[in-house]
Parts: sequence; C-alpha cells; structure tokens
Amino acid sequence: MSISSQDPQDFEKFILTFQEEGLGHDTCVQEYGRSTAPNMYNECAVALEYKGPKYCADMLAALISDKKNALVLDVTAGTGLVGQQMHQRGFRKIDAHDGAAAMLESCKERGIYTNFINCFVGDGHNLPIWDDSYDALTCSGGTCENHLPPSAQAEFARVIKPGGFFVNAYRSTVADIEYGKRWEAEALRLEDEGKWTFYGRLLFRKYNLYSDGFVDIYQFDLMEQSELSVHSYCSNKSPQ
Repeated sequence: MSISSQDPQDFEKFILTFQEEGLGHDTCVQEYGRSTAPNMYNECAVALEYKGPKYCADMLAALISDKKNALVLDVTAGTGLVGQQMHQRGFRKIDAHDGAAAMLESCKERGIYTNFINCFVGDGHNLPIWDDSYDALTCSGGTCENHLPPSAQAEFARVIKPGGFFVNAYRSTVADIEYGKRWEAEALRLEDEGKWTFYGRLLFRKYNLYSDGFVDIYQFDLMEQSELSVHSYCSNKSPQ
C-alpha cells in the first residue's frame, strides 16, 4: 500500500484500505507493521485534517479534573496522536495499546507514554491488565473493520475503575454499516448487564475532510460530580 500523490482523496483511499471488509485483522496488522506505515499514517492525519484525537482528548479533559494522577489507557494508539493531545491537556500517566508493534514504536518516540501493550483484543483475547485498573480508556479511529471487534468492549469495561470513563471517537459513517450495528448492539448488551452506562454522544462536524464524527462516552458507576462536568461541557461547546 502506498500514496502516489499529495491529493487528499488519495490519502483518504489509503486509510480506507485498512478498513476493507474481509481484509482481516492479521493482514491489517501486517500492513501497519511495514516500516513506512507510521510515517504514512501521520501524513494522512495531516492531509485529512484528522480531528478525532483532539475531540477525544477534549472530552476526557472535561470529565477528569485530576489529570496529573489519572491513569489512562489509549487503545489502538496508532502513532500516539491521542496521547499527544492528552499530554497537552495535562495528563501524565498514559499507557499505549496497539495491535501493531511498529505503531507502538512510533508511540515510544513521542516520550509521553509509560507502558506499551501489543496485543489483539476481543473475540476471546484479553488485555494483559488487572480488573479495575484504569481511570479512563480512550480510542480514536479504532472502531472500524479489521481493528477492534465489537467484543473488545467487554474487555474495556473490565479494566476501567468504577467511576471511570470510556471515550470513543470514530467516523459517523461507521454507524451505518453492519460493523457499526454490531458494535452498537454489543454496547447496549453491556449496558443492559450493568457493565457501564451510556453517557452520551456528540456529533462533531469535519471529523476529517470527508466525514463527520461521533464521540461516545460511557461511564462506570456514574457519579454526580462527573455528571455535572460533562453536562456543562456539552451545553457550552458547539460541535465543530
């Protein structure tokens, strides 16, 4: 896979090749594992004006007051774009997860992550993490074909502390495809079982050049103080 021009549409096509139905997780990881992939991914983020990491970090920063001490896991961290945004907002205890080792090497170069977890999540594969370990999980761009299976959400629910959050940013178009419907069904199942509470969804215009985006928020053991902070954020900030 390569990009033959600087046309933003070519960058968009390149990114979408990783999400082709039937590609499979293993092949996707192999492609991300190529030595040129991290740099190409970063080029795509710039060319497509990818704002998912910013929106993800903005929401978490509005939810958590003690940013310096909050322990956060950045799921499908890629090249560390979300981590960089969180660090700019005062978070200092950030771990990175990704299925591709090459991407985690790129995360290490940023110097803002503490621990690095290279594994597949979901469909019977567990995170090598104790229950109730993290104050929050973030994910931007991982909710798509060949990346995170819907069943990965149960693992996220397992490792987040009571009162913690899962903040998930993704293209709004995901909701219209079969993968998105399966993701939504699993999220609702977990809510029905009392694993988490769906706190809300914000629509952000221009998630990238070609798509709007959603940011979903789930909370565990909802607490009044956190509720007030996110409601204040949602009422005072207009989607961009």
